[in-house]
Amino acid sequence: MTPQLSIRWLDPTGVVIERLPDSVLVRIRLPNGEVYEDVQFARAFPLSHANEYISVLRREERDKFVEIGMFRTLEGMPDDSRRILNEELDRRYFTPVIEKIYSLTEEYGQHRWDVLTDRGRRVFYVRNWRDNIHELSPVRYLIVAVDGSRYEIRDVDMLDAKSRVQFERLG
Repeated sequence: MTPQLSIRWLDPTGVVIERLPDSVLVRIRLPNGEVYEDVQFARAFPLSHANEYISVLRREERDKFVEIGMFRTLEGMPDDSRRILNEELDRRYFTPVIEKIYSLTEEYGQHRWDVLTDRGRRVFYVRNWRDNIHELSPVRYLIVAVDGSRYEIRDVDMLDAKSRVQFERLG
């Protein structure tokens, strides 16, 4: 028999999220008085429900985190706390949007992407493109680079003609 897993739902009203003084670490104070330091946040559904179902994780060991609970929604969370939580999520889920493909070539069994994103020009490599280019909808794609960074094409039809031709050559 498998053990039943239950989610501890957290109330966003009255929660305090703050940065520790002289540190990049984040602390959370729950309305019931519990305090956890060195917490991280993760989206359960990063693409379909980016502002709902936010998991709160505390560091247990060097690279091991344990879930404290989850926010169903962020509605009602104090503005300062919500700002810090969103900053942390933005840092964790940094995903530049590809606006133009300058070149898409194959080098040493990897695809070299030279692109313009909403965060500037980037060059990255994708190995095994069938496993690392995910179709989210008929026009939306998530691309995972060799280094783990992620890029998004929000609407392939909105790319210029040259960019579309290069992208379509992959298929």
